[in-house]
Amino acid sequence: MAATIQRLDGVYTLDPNHSTFQFAVRHLTIATFRASFADIDARLTVEGDTIALEGRALAESVSIVEPPEFREHVVRGADFFEADAHPAITFRSTSVELADDGSAIVAGELTVRGVTQPVTAYGKHEQPTEDPYGNTRVGLELRAIVDRRNWEMNWQAPLPDGGDALGWDVELSAQLELIRA
Repeated sequence: MAATIQRLDGVYTLDPNHSTFQFAVRHLTIATFRASFADIDARLTVEGDTIALEGRALAESVSIVEPPEFREHVVRGADFFEADAHPAITFRSTSVELADDGSAIVAGELTVRGVTQPVTAYGKHEQPTEDPYGNTRVGLELRAIVDRRNWEMNWQAPLPDGGDALGWDVELSAQLELIRA
């Protein structure tokens, strides 16, 4: 096992003030729409050679606020998050690989709208470091591209000159700072 991983042990919980979970999707083929979730949680558990990552975001906490009708359509509508029936978006890893060069590959199951699909995220990790208050922290930055139709988010509108109003591919990104419990 890599020396970096040998230094990593125990349970690490999310520092929500220094972490983000976002999504990005092409809009009208000309721009990228981005939004984030304010209510997120994550836990990294390292026991010997076993590393696990779990996370959760509340759909209601999406950063869309205006106009209210658009927010309602995305958060509560059947076309997108349907938050009243499925309030949480969850992730549970099936494998976590943290390499000596700082690269990270995290495979797992992402549940959105009650639908669970496999996802693999790629990125980097930072070695444990002590903060000014004596806490041990680690960092993970992960990115995955998913097809929103896999979670039954099928809304679409054709554009007059061709193309789709909303991209099918969605970029998920997580910047996680975790503190050893």
